[in-house]
Amino acid sequence: MPKKQTVLVALLRQPHMERINEMRSDPFWEFGSFGLTGCHKTNLMHPKKVHELKGARIAFVQGGDAGFKLVYLTPPVTPIPYSDRSEIRWIEDGETGQMPFRYEQAPFIISTEGVSDVPEIVQIFENVRRSGWMGRFASKFRTRREPLPDACAAQLISVWNARIRKAKPGDFARIYTDALPRNPPKTDYMRRETYDRMLADAIAG
Repeated sequence: MPKKQTVLVALLRQPHMERINEMRSDPFWEFGSFGLTGCHKTNLMHPKKVHELKGARIAFVQGGDAGFKLVYLTPPVTPIPYSDRSEIRWIEDGETGQMPFRYEQAPFIISTEGVSDVPEIVQIFENVRRSGWMGRFASKFRTRREPLPDACAAQLISVWNARIRKAKPGDFARIYTDALPRNPPKTDYMRRETYDRMLADAIAG
């Protein structure tokens, strides 16, 4: 029998188009890193609780006009707490991380019409008192820190593995903005420099 794997959802926000300097740099897929911007530091990435993520897999779910999609599922992660934020990493230094799926090619967690490639997850939020499928999912998972139930996690992993097996090279993001539903106002072309600067700020506290 396959070993059970812990999976938690990280809900990625859409670009704020009115913010002229918005780049949406994090996650740093290429370096296997997430959390340095501090956006999830009060919930999933809380510095005092991030140690609970050790060995878990993180399902990155991106919202957009078509619905919420599973753009990436990490290998087991290593949490790194800093004084005012946390980071998780899933590759070793010097390695290159796999890029996520392009938004349009990623499996559906939930479409605007209520269609899901992971039906088990719908049971978690289908009765939330919010209008529309997008609102229900966001309400349930925006601040959630609990792992997915075992059956749901297993189904999500199975869906991800099946999608990876049939994927073509063009299905994956060429640059990080391809995993977003639309380009942010600015594109971060200096990813290594941005990551190193944010990491230094986190270490300095």
